[in-house]
Amino acid sequence: MKSSRKNLGIALLFLAPNLLGFFLFTLVPVVMSLAGSFTTWSLRPTVPLQFVCLANYQALFTDKNFYFYLYNTIYLMLGIPIGIAGSLFLAITLNGKFEFRKPKNGGRAATYSWFLSLGSALLIWLAGFQNIAVVIFAFGLVALLGFKFGSVSYRTFLYLPFFTAGAGTILLWSQLFNPNFGLINEVLRNGFTFLGLDWQAPGWLTSTKSLLGFLPLPATFNNGGFGWGAREAIMMMGIWGGIGGNNMLLYLAGLSGIAPELYEAADIDGASRWQRFRYVTWPQLAPTTFFITVISTIGGLQGGFEQARLMTEGGPAGATTTLSYYIYTQGFERLDLGYGCAVAWVLFLLIFVITLFNWKYGKTEVN
Repeated sequence: MKSSRKNLGIALLFLAPNLLGFFLFTLVPVVMSLAGSFTTWSLRPTVPLQFVCLANYQALFTDKNFYFYLYNTIYLMLGIPIGIAGSLFLAITLNGKFEFRKPKNGGRAATYSWFLSLGSALLIWLAGFQNIAVVIFAFGLVALLGFKFGSVSYRTFLYLPFFTAGAGTILLWSQLFNPNFGLINEVLRNGFTFLGLDWQAPGWLTSTKSLLGFLPLPATFNNGGFGWGAREAIMMMGIWGGIGGNNMLLYLAGLSGIAPELYEAADIDGASRWQRFRYVTWPQLAPTTFFITVISTIGGLQGGFEQARLMTEGGPAGATTTLSYYIYTQGFERLDLGYGCAVAWVLFLLIFVITLFNWKYGKTEVN
């Protein structure tokens, strides 16, 4: 008895730093934010702290900006299915073995691909399209390493960007989307010029247009009309982040757990590649897909702060302001912490309800 109590005391002693950190930096702020959402809590010294019951929540549900920023949040989440599908495609592609690694033709294939890439890059460079040439040269180098070392090199290259700091990645994308000298517009401009077509450069991060601009939505939601704008730029960045990162690794882990006997039985039955995927791979990956969907949905509802803060500061005209960034602006720019806490708790309830829905109905489908 004394020994068990002693062991319990030692265990609690080791857990004390984590418990203390959880209490000070998680539990206390959560309780304070809940209590603050019912008050006039403000960082302005001239505003007295008063209990206002549900006044902040009543103001929130009549706030047009709240619905606009909720629309922005959901709009940016439209890229999640594309990111999940892309990560699944990459995982299936990289899960196979590369025949070019065989000694007979590995060196020859690598040499041909390298010289083809180098020659194409040189011709395009001489034609005046230097940036495009660099991109093709880089793809050729990656292909060369892939032929040499197999799928491991591709997995490494696709995951390497996720070791880069988020702020650095966001600033890089902001330069790519620069409407005047960004690489994306330059590639599009050169491509249309080569084809002899006229085009108008998208404003990207400076434009309020959206691909849903043709819908009969309230003017506040579609104030820029139809086209490519800041929302699409941030969405494309999110799709890029969702394809080659952790989702791809999760699918690779799921693919490695599929019994080879299932594919052998499918081959005996004469199943095509699509049938192998439809009736073997996809059902076996259903739990992984369900987990990725839930995590991506939660991340999408919480996301958008870093991009809005560093790339556009929520603009233009609030087109990239999400609920998470709205919480920040209310609390630390307008200094209205009480209202910001109310928005945060409404966002929490929204995430909680959607997650419960996913777990209840999605898990049933998986099983």
